[in-house]
Amino acid sequence: MARYSALSLLAFLVSPIMVMATSYEVDWSVGVDFTAFATQNHFYAGDVLNFHYDRVHNNVVIATNGDEFDQCEMEPNLGYYQSGNEAFTLPEAGYYYFMCGYHCKSDGMRMTVFVN
Repeated sequence: MARYSALSLLAFLVSPIMVMATSYEVDWSVGVDFTAFATQNHFYAGDVLNFHYDRVHNNVVIATNGDEFDQCEMEPNLGYYQSGNEAFTLPEAGYYYFMCGYHCKSDGMRMTVFVN
C-alpha cells in the first residue's frame, strides 16, 4: 500500500498542472488608462481580453510589431475588428499591441500587453 501511495504522489507531482485562463474586461474607450491596466495585471497564454466599445467611434487593430504600434500604423496588422465586442485569446508569450484606428494618434488610445 505504501508503494502505491508513493507512486501516486510521484505521478501527481510530475503531471502537468492545469491552469485556468483568466478573462479580462477591457473598456476600450478614450480616456481609459490602458498603461495602468496592462501593468497592473499579469497575463498568461490562454488568457482572454474582452474588448467592449462603441463600434461607430472605435475599433481594435492589432499591430504586427512595436514600431508600427509606436507610429499608429494600421497596415499591415494581425487583426482589424469593429463589432463592438471582441474576445481576443492571448495565444503565447510575447508582446501584443492593440490600437484604435480612430483615436490612436489623436488620443493615444492604444495598449501594449506582455504575456508571460
